[in-house]
Amino acid sequence: MYKIDTNHLQAVRMVSPETGILSHIMRMSRLNEDPKLISYGIWPGDTEPLGGEKFGGRSSGCGWGDEDALLGTVGETLERYSSAFYDIKMARYCSYNELPDGVNVHPSEYGLFHEKQHADERFKLKPFDENIKRHWFQCVDLTNGAEGWIPGEFIYMPFTVGHEWITLTTSTGLAAHTSMSKCLLTALYEGIERDSFVITWLQGLAPPKIVIDADIQAYLDEHIPAKYEWNFIDITYDVGVPTVLGICIGEAEFGEFVAVGCATRPTHGQAIRKAIKEISQGIPYFRFLLGQEKDWTPDDDYHKIQNFEQHSIFYTKRRDLWHVFDRYRNAPEERKIDFNLETGRTDKEEVRHVLRQIKNAGCNVLFKDTTTPDVRQSGFYTARAFVPQFVQLAGAYPFYYNGARRLYEVPAKMGYPVRDYDNLVKYPHPFP
Repeated sequence: MYKIDTNHLQAVRMVSPETGILSHIMRMSRLNEDPKLISYGIWPGDTEPLGGEKFGGRSSGCGWGDEDALLGTVGETLERYSSAFYDIKMARYCSYNELPDGVNVHPSEYGLFHEKQHADERFKLKPFDENIKRHWFQCVDLTNGAEGWIPGEFIYMPFTVGHEWITLTTSTGLAAHTSMSKCLLTALYEGIERDSFVITWLQGLAPPKIVIDADIQAYLDEHIPAKYEWNFIDITYDVGVPTVLGICIGEAEFGEFVAVGCATRPTHGQAIRKAIKEISQGIPYFRFLLGQEKDWTPDDDYHKIQNFEQHSIFYTKRRDLWHVFDRYRNAPEERKIDFNLETGRTDKEEVRHVLRQIKNAGCNVLFKDTTTPDVRQSGFYTARAFVPQFVQLAGAYPFYYNGARRLYEVPAKMGYPVRDYDNLVKYPHPFP
């Protein structure tokens, strides 16, 4: 019997300028030499009249086919839509020391900021310790099944309750999909990829470069009409789930550019495919941002970089700093991978595998089902899977998470030289 997939029809029902989770959705244009990618952008619905926080950030999605692109766009939207809703009456306002007995991750385990960042009088975020009061919500640690508590700012986005801030909210670990297993995998993969990327960038690591063999080249030729320079770096560290950093150097009608993409997947081949997709989405996005930021001329005061949009086009505007990519571009290709390898694991088996790998790396996974009733009725699930020990990816340069212990411990564990806080790479990351 054939199964008819109606997920795209459910997605379309969410779009309404009056009552929709998505107010409008628009297919983005592409030029002939752009990657053969279908991209959508959205205007979100207004969450405030429904009792939520104001919808945080933009959403867009892409795919090599229409349905894939549409579902990807909807997923990006739903993860942020659902995270805007919480019941503050379900929170416990107290310090860590005042929490009920249970298995709670100690504040010192959270990968936040360095003491030297806190010592700067311009840095207004407070240290997260045992005594500062937070709004704590119940969660489940998926590495051991224990119930515990987590501050609201690590689940919901935005989270504006309170007056003493310990972090800026990030979207890492938010996910949406048509099953909870797929949703959870998406969240876990994103956490791993960003942890690995930040460690690589700030420590200036140069892990093995992947050989672009005939299979990888054929995939690039099929999807990318223009001739770009491609570099794929294996940034799989102690967690042991395949993770790839892609760096693309190219030229479009707006000039020369550097685009990066990073992905974690069950195999290196799947991670490369996802990294190519992320990079491909970035190229038309640069065109839009360069028009929007045409009057922005970034200088050497990197603290002025306050969002991901500016990070993503920084090096396109500062070609004099492209030497920061030389360690990747000039490295010899030495890591051979099987581009078509499959693990054979089901989604549930892959979830168990990834959780086991994260646990073996000494980390926790704090889980919260954020699915709202309207999202569930539409056939989707949303969740946050937050790994406190992972290094988070920041969009504002002054708030890089330079105090995370993994930033210094993982390179040592993997046999790389370790930079201390004062010698971390000072150039802004290029992540969009």
